[in-house]
Amino acid sequence: MKDYNKYSKLVIRSVNHIFKNFLKDPSIKEILESQARNGDPRVSIEIDGSIKGELIISFPAQTLNDITKFFFKGSASRSLKKHHEEVAGEIANLVTGTFANQLQFDNMDVRLSAPEYNDDTKTMRMLYDAINLSFDSGFGGFDVNLYYRDGE
Repeated sequence: MKDYNKYSKLVIRSVNHIFKNFLKDPSIKEILESQARNGDPRVSIEIDGSIKGELIISFPAQTLNDITKFFFKGSASRSLKKHHEEVAGEIANLVTGTFANQLQFDNMDVRLSAPEYNDDTKTMRMLYDAINLSFDSGFGGFDVNLYYRDGE
């Protein structure tokens, strides 16, 4: 857990950067109450290299609908769900890519997997350190969890 503060700051900075600059949402803020529930959509990206682990973003359905509306303006509400996987994957790619980019400033090299939507591939999370963060935005709340351990 020695890198908990460093990694949590990098995740927060990454989420803030994507929401403020890419999604044009200046209201993004970290909060203390979890926003997602079991069964809510989630997307994960595995991390390998200087650190190993997984970053998971869990979106309540309404939050994911509102973010999807941002990307697909004018789409009928009933057709939004078909875009959830690609929108959640893109948000996860942006946040995780920004996180990985910041790690490079500490001479850490990481490789990222493609996003997995609603797939529970990592069975050994209990062996990893965990950072659990919750956010509120103009689109609604969501959670970001980073499971990590030292890698190479």
